[in-house]
Amino acid sequence: MKVLVTPSPLHPLTSSLRNPQSAIRNMKTILVLFIAICAQTLGDVCLTKGMKSIGEVDTLNPVELFNIGLQVFTNPLVWLGILILGVFFGLYLAALSWADLSFVVPITAFGYTLNAFMSWRLLGENVSTARWIGTMIICVGVAVVSRTEQRTAKPAPGDEAA
Repeated sequence: MKVLVTPSPLHPLTSSLRNPQSAIRNMKTILVLFIAICAQTLGDVCLTKGMKSIGEVDTLNPVELFNIGLQVFTNPLVWLGILILGVFFGLYLAALSWADLSFVVPITAFGYTLNAFMSWRLLGENVSTARWIGTMIICVGVAVVSRTEQRTAKPAPGDEAA
């Protein structure tokens, strides 16, 4: 028995076959968002390590808060985290320039899963079963969104970049 599969016009790979520029944009988007998600996760880990080395902030005393602020902004891990998160933000802005917000935000939500994994592996945090189940649900959502078109709105004349 022969089964015929009709390609869906909504699937990004099918539409990419008809439009090579779309295929390039799809690969570019996936690569940029992958690097952005890795940068976001690494930046978050650096910020966490830096702040844990300073200790818990449990005061509202202005003098103590000023001293804590000095510790925060002289901590190399905090600065590294800020720098890496700046890279994330730049890549995020670039992806938003050519892909829909409704595509980019759910894809970057995969960073929550990577954050849970890295906090467990690199920071030694105890990630509960409920948190792992939640991250798996996020992965399912990301998989569903990744199978949709990256751009549904038509660009204004002269705005088509690549």
